[in-house]
Amino acid sequence: MNIIAQTSRLLIREFTAEDEQLLLDLDADARLTRYVKKRTEQESKKVFKDTLRDYEKRSGLGRWGIFNLADNDFIGVCILNYSEYDSTRIELGYRLHLKYWGAGIATELAKALVFYGLNDAGLKEICAVTHPDNAASQKVLAKAGFIQHGRAFWYGESLPFFKVSKVVPA
Repeated sequence: MNIIAQTSRLLIREFTAEDEQLLLDLDADARLTRYVKKRTEQESKKVFKDTLRDYEKRSGLGRWGIFNLADNDFIGVCILNYSEYDSTRIELGYRLHLKYWGAGIATELAKALVFYGLNDAGLKEICAVTHPDNAASQKVLAKAGFIQHGRAFWYGESLPFFKVSKVVPA
């Protein structure tokens, strides 16, 4: 298992085969898929299998588990990977279990992924979209340094489009 990033509260790491049910349970919770693409159990199993296979590429990008550093509780899932809607862009995304909402976890996670992406993975830019009604995620992105740049037609609808870029010293 490869550790991607760690903060004072979070461990962001590659999933292992034993973690499959964690992702299936997350995908099955309708409260957590309000603003994102819903998957059937079979689709979720395929995504998980593809995720494990993608780790072999060692690209530095992917879909990872977020775990509580204090007790190893599963917090959620995050991505920093090529967008399936624009293969020229790297997309940041996340979903957290409800009990972790409102505790600053999403902001801590987004900041850690931005740092990792722009510094460790060598990215020049990271993008994100949110549902227009998802004000909480829009605030998280702003706190992590993202700026809104119009809209993008991703996930079958026109969504607010955000990006953060590496600042190159003059």
